[in-house]
Amino acid sequence: MAHPDGRVSLSLLGGFSLRIANAPVSLPLHARRVIAYLSLDKLGAHDCDRTVLAERLWTDSTSERCRGSLRTALWRIRSADSRLIDGDSDRVWLADDVEVDVHRLRRQAERILTDARGEPEHSQFLAHAEELLPGWDEDWLLLAREQLRQMRLHASEVTARRLRERERYIEAIDVLLAVVAEEPLRESAQRLLIDAHLGEGNVFEARRQLNGYARLLWTELGLRPSPELFRKVGLVMPVQGTATH
Repeated sequence: MAHPDGRVSLSLLGGFSLRIANAPVSLPLHARRVIAYLSLDKLGAHDCDRTVLAERLWTDSTSERCRGSLRTALWRIRSADSRLIDGDSDRVWLADDVEVDVHRLRRQAERILTDARGEPEHSQFLAHAEELLPGWDEDWLLLAREQLRQMRLHASEVTARRLRERERYIEAIDVLLAVVAEEPLRESAQRLLIDAHLGEGNVFEARRQLNGYARLLWTELGLRPSPELFRKVGLVMPVQGTATH
């Protein structure tokens, strides 16, 4: 059933959620998998070959059986709303009017990374975005999940760097704390966070951040931070141990 006056929105961050006219829509798992795949595939290509789609989603089935499973899933999707997907006898794609949170996050990250002199975008949506379809154990999802995560982390670091350059230290620290909470061993983010603390004159906070990072890095990997980080806070990298004083 179509809802011509209602917006169609799809959320994949933090879990699958489809809403039509602001009302939640329930779909069986096989239909959710098709929509999720098409929404991520659309980041790189407008449409998808039906045979490829069927074989990617039903890897343990015969060609005939997986194509039948795809036809059933597409029928269930169109029964929920005819505007969700478009296609022909050979190819299928997510309809252009469907709003997808992953597409919005990707566009924002790309804008930040390509506009080197743009104003910093301090976005909670970017810095604190949830994982892509957590709990889904799909081979085709692993690469998309990691690509999105890396792009989001890089864009968050660029945002924080621009905020620090404009002496907006509190905002920069907020963004970077979210990054290091997600990826505590990421030295580029730790370095920026230490710089932000130093920028606002908090040498103690900078040293405490370095101390905690050095301890964690040694415990997890048996490594020490780069000497540059110690020099930033006016310390010499210790020969032994994991912490500064």
